[in-house]
Amino acid sequence: MPDQRATQQIQKEVLLQAGLKIATDSCSLIFLNKLHLLEIYAETQSLALTQALYKEITHRPDTNNTKEDKELYIKLFSKTVLPAPGPATSCRELPSALSSADFSLIYIYETHKLDGILTDDKSICRYCKKYAIPYINTPMALFTLLYNGKLSRNQYTDTLGALYDMGRYGKSVREHMEKLYAGYCNFTNKAE
Repeated sequence: MPDQRATQQIQKEVLLQAGLKIATDSCSLIFLNKLHLLEIYAETQSLALTQALYKEITHRPDTNNTKEDKELYIKLFSKTVLPAPGPATSCRELPSALSSADFSLIYIYETHKLDGILTDDKSICRYCKKYAIPYINTPMALFTLLYNGKLSRNQYTDTLGALYDMGRYGKSVREHMEKLYAGYCNFTNKAE
């Protein structure tokens, strides 16, 4: 019989099941691409971008994207770019920490009835918490791949370590991921 606490911890997490519609920011896409997991994640979840974010990852000359990266982004996202107006259309008060690109991400989540947001931006995360918008960060996106059988445990721990080397994830994120992974291992070991 699986450990009840481990099961409850995993069930509390949002956006783990496959087939969800997720609005995503460019940083998360870039991290997943550098880990060579973007295509796998895009097959697991339906990802949507705003026009501004799509241009940022495919056209801006000052990004470190290679020609292959840009071709992959075009292949994966050219049909999932959603229009988003400026912040003047918001019915909520926007914190000054949110840029117009941040707002457009929230806007497409709300207007297109998406399931959640994938972001590593702290200001967006705080906004999502305040307004109870389901969101995950890139470490949770990796856990989603593990949870849905797209990564083995070894692949997950290796890529999570590589992601930590790339990004700035604080102690609370790392501790949360450790507890979640321990619960997952406990749950899956007992379920077998």
